[in-house]
Amino acid sequence: MTMLDDELIDQLNRGYACPPDAGPAWRAASEYGLDLSLLEACLRMTEAERLADHQRALNRVLRFTNHVDGPTE
Repeated sequence: MTMLDDELIDQLNRGYACPPDAGPAWRAASEYGLDLSLLEACLRMTEAERLADHQRALNRVLRFTNHVDGPTE
């Protein structure tokens, strides 16, 4: 696991705490129950990191689809 993963797991175990400078829409989303910690983690990533993360997820989906449906030719 990466350091970011460890930090996220720790934060999720503690529960989300809205930042003190959060605006009204951010506070409302948090109170509604949205998991803003994941959004914050993504916003801390660079564009290249987000693209690499997306590509890894897409590759997993494609492998799963190929496994379930069988190879496509």
